[in-house]
Amino acid sequence: MNARARARILLVDDEPAQRRNLARALVRDFDVLTAEDGPAALGLLATTRVEAVLLDLAMPRMSGAEVLAQIKAAHPDVEVVVMAGHAELDAAVAAVRAGAYAFVTKPVEPEAALSIAVERAIERRRLEGRARALEERVGEHEQLGEVIASSAAMQDAYRRALGVASVAAPILLVGERGTGKELVARAVHRRGPRAGRRFVAVDCSALPAPRAEEELFGEGRGVAPDGGACGGLIDAADGGTLFLDEVSALPLAAQARLLRVLTHGEVAAAGAAVVADAPRRVDVRVIASTCADLRARAAVGDFREDLLYRLGVVVIELPPLRRRREDIALLASHFLHRCARRHGRGVARIGPEAARLLREYAWPGNAGELESAIEHAVLSARGDAILPADLPPAVSGRAGPDRRPPRDALVLPAQLCELPYAEAKERAIEAFDRIYIGRLLQRTGNNLSEAARQAGMDRSNFRRLKKKVASRGDEAAMGEGAGEGEGAGEGDGAGEGDGVGEGEGTGEGDDAEAAAPPRRGGAG
Repeated sequence: MNARARARILLVDDEPAQRRNLARALVRDFDVLTAEDGPAALGLLATTRVEAVLLDLAMPRMSGAEVLAQIKAAHPDVEVVVMAGHAELDAAVAAVRAGAYAFVTKPVEPEAALSIAVERAIERRRLEGRARALEERVGEHEQLGEVIASSAAMQDAYRRALGVASVAAPILLVGERGTGKELVARAVHRRGPRAGRRFVAVDCSALPAPRAEEELFGEGRGVAPDGGACGGLIDAADGGTLFLDEVSALPLAAQARLLRVLTHGEVAAAGAAVVADAPRRVDVRVIASTCADLRARAAVGDFREDLLYRLGVVVIELPPLRRRREDIALLASHFLHRCARRHGRGVARIGPEAARLLREYAWPGNAGELESAIEHAVLSARGDAILPADLPPAVSGRAGPDRRPPRDALVLPAQLCELPYAEAKERAIEAFDRIYIGRLLQRTGNNLSEAARQAGMDRSNFRRLKKKVASRGDEAAMGEGAGEGEGAGEGDGAGEGDGVGEGEGTGEGDDAEAAAPPRRGGAG
């Protein structure tokens, strides 16, 4: 593992020679403590903090099952990987059911398999710790009624919005659907002097064009009990805040009357009645939102340019979720607990592989799509954790019967078909290896261990294939793909990502392979 974050583990084995050999194999990746039996191990754990225990089940003084039970009782956050001979497999399975993370069979061949098992156990421990921290942060955000975000881009937008909460100037929130525009608008309302008055949200795209003016300004609604005209939504927001979602959908006539509300604080009667009827005075703070390019709409006459300038006194852009992947973990945790409570389900966490899929998906529907995906997963989950199979197919990448690529989907360049069969086949295989390895490294954040697992290959064989591809002169092309991961560590590191899942950068030490420098915050 990376020298900056080497995990400390405890190896418990009563056979001195085997204990030395295993410690020698593990020390390159971990800080290794050793104990000769159960009592010695428990004594060390009482005074020394470790992240994982590698425990032999067959020990004379105190059985591995007894040691496991005491470790889980006294140190529930310490992960345990048990070792068992082929004759002890039933005991190993029972140990996993009793709380061990996994078991490995003795003799361990190759020894790298042991490091991978311990590494994954430590990764789960850190993931669960991060999940608990996320729950605490979500609780704090929910208690304060604030927008849930940890990314610098979203926090900057949120700070800018709250910075003008105390004034009455209009705000225009710009961003794709599902980026939280209404949440920001409500937060501005709560933080401002109008917090005690009404917040009226209007989806302008849902207003039928012929009735938009009636709904907003109140004409045709009859007579109120005091003898005056029944007001519209603007009158309902008098003294408070009016949120106009997708303001670009308003008809031009309604735009003209809205402009008068903004400039003069008046609701004028429609059409020819303007001269005859005195306008009604209103005091309303307007916050508008759009996912359209209002300047382009104004250029073709679909949106009033003067209204654009008036609404855009303060313009705040909310970034899409694919540009703030560090928020995916926080939002997913929030939606998980909210959906679990709503549906009475016992789902409490998101598994590491599901977390990776959430982090890597592009989320074209932003937070709204993420919430739907989590709700789908909560309803589909059979245990207390969300697994990849619980996620919607679009997120998990599962191919349905109508989504499987056809057998002849591979397209061969015409030049390749002009070569002799053997040469054409060799070049096609080289191209396949280059593209497959590059994209797999990109998808796994340059983590060789994870890439090998997904490829269904032994880690050493996968590394040899990567070296072989690089030796052909394709390293630059592979680097371009591999450098896309978020927080990707170098070599075979489980680089720390921005989503629910977390690794700690497990660089390989002196034989770590050079990869393209990682870039943060890919657009997804």
